Amino acid sequence: MRKPFRFSAFAQHTGSSRTLVAVVLLALLAAFSLHLFPTGRTSPAAPTAQAARESPLRTVATRHRELALTFDISWGEVMPPKILTILERERVPATFFLSGPWAKTHPGIVARIVRDGFQVESHGQQHVDFSKLSAGGVAENITQAGDILKSLTGKSPTFIRPPNGDYNRQSLQVAASLGYTTVIWGSDSLDWMNPGVGVITNRVLTKAHPGDIILLHASDTCKQTDLALPAIIAGLRKDGYHLVTLNELLRHASNNP
Repeated sequence: MRKPFRFSAFAQHTGSSRTLVAVVLLALLAAFSLHLFPTGRTSPAAPTAQAARESPLRTVATRHRELALTFDISWGEVMPPKILTILERERVPATFFLSGPWAKTHPGIVARIVRDGFQVESHGQQHVDFSKLSAGGVAENITQAGDILKSLTGKSPTFIRPPNGDYNRQSLQVAASLGYTTVIWGSDSLDWMNPGVGVITNRVLTKAHPGDIILLHASDTCKQTDLALPAIIAGLRKDGYHLVTLNELLRHASNNP
């Protein structure tokens, strides 16, 4: 009969039992550490290097003379249909960043945006500065809005435009860990200030550049956007720009084939 294995005897055979125990414990600790903290990660919650962004998307490097008109909506039901009618009439693709609460209370307008082929992305839940929130607060804000938009459009948003364009390193990394790219803008029309139709139009046309992401609004508080939009579209086209969605702009980035 084979004799049972005796740890003490084995330890005496190979040397000091104390040394062997230390070696075994170190091996177990190393294996446990690798299980908790895989190579290349400093903690279980840290986003991967590929996902984490150090800065938000403002503009896209491209060899094409293209740019994207983007519209934020957080409140109101008068301006959105006006903007949609102009875009449809002019056959202009655009991207809409919708807040969760607004989308939930205006499902008909959201359905029209989707039906007409416009891109829908997230403008967050509560209209608060992300830099003032904890990591959990940012995650909750993004997740709640994303769930609402998915339920209404059938698609999960992949871009987040933080309220007021406010962000910090923490919010960028939290967004990336949730599969979102933070987007702000290259050119601000200042339509949210209602500075006059001429000012809005002139700012867009003078600041536009290839790969630009232009900030506009379709909330009711912005009362001049619909009046400026036809001249903006005509002026950009006259300058040789092709107007596209944010997704299409990224597909034509200079680092893509």
